[in-house]
Amino acid sequence: MANDRFGARRRPPATAGTLTNHLSGRVNPLTSALLVFPLFVGYQAGILASRGQNGVDFITRGLVELCARSLENYLLLLGGIVLVYAAVLVLLRRRGRFSPRAFGPVLLESSFYALSMGSLIVFVMHRVIGVAPSLALAQSTALVDILVISAGAGLHEELVFRVGGMGVLAWLLAGLIGRKQAWLAALLLSSVAFSLAHHIGPAGEAFSFAAFVYRVLAGVFFALVYRVRGFAVAAWTHALYDVYVLCLR
Repeated sequence: MANDRFGARRRPPATAGTLTNHLSGRVNPLTSALLVFPLFVGYQAGILASRGQNGVDFITRGLVELCARSLENYLLLLGGIVLVYAAVLVLLRRRGRFSPRAFGPVLLESSFYALSMGSLIVFVMHRVIGVAPSLALAQSTALVDILVISAGAGLHEELVFRVGGMGVLAWLLAGLIGRKQAWLAALLLSSVAFSLAHHIGPAGEAFSFAAFVYRVLAGVFFALVYRVRGFAVAAWTHALYDVYVLCLR
């Protein structure tokens, strides 16, 4: 540590130390669960205001139908979900402490991944696989709808396909093929399922091989981020990537 001209030691900038500590390990589950709460609030507020809904969010569409499209019933259901969420937080406190200072580094790290992911996937598709990348882009969308859709994608798709799909599948396969092989198989299978989900249902995109491959690779990218850096980083990376892509339309 360097000294100034009066002999006092100069401390490195706090932000640099915070970012270094952040990158030294995976974001713990409790911190991740709390840092994605703004995505939940933003998405649900958007839905209640009848703004854009994420097309791959089968969970929310199913819950809306379960509530018979009643606002009162849906609000009661949301209250129950928040109680379950609070119970999960209590359980996660046993596995780590909440680090509120991680929010800034998570957004910074996620922004870097979100801005670089598309270029990396295009490079792999073009140079390695030999497939011309293409995605069907819809007409321009209002900014508020973009934010709502992106928040839903970041939270729900990462919760379903990474935490649920990859995590649960890896746990089920671990006893059969070994832990490392189970994670690899779960990563690939969940990424394929993630891509296919964008082509099914009334809001699904017409199937094309290039779009399918692109989203499989995107699923692999998100899965690696989730596995190495944690749920919060994966969710915010996904949300910020969607904001970036949708704003380019």
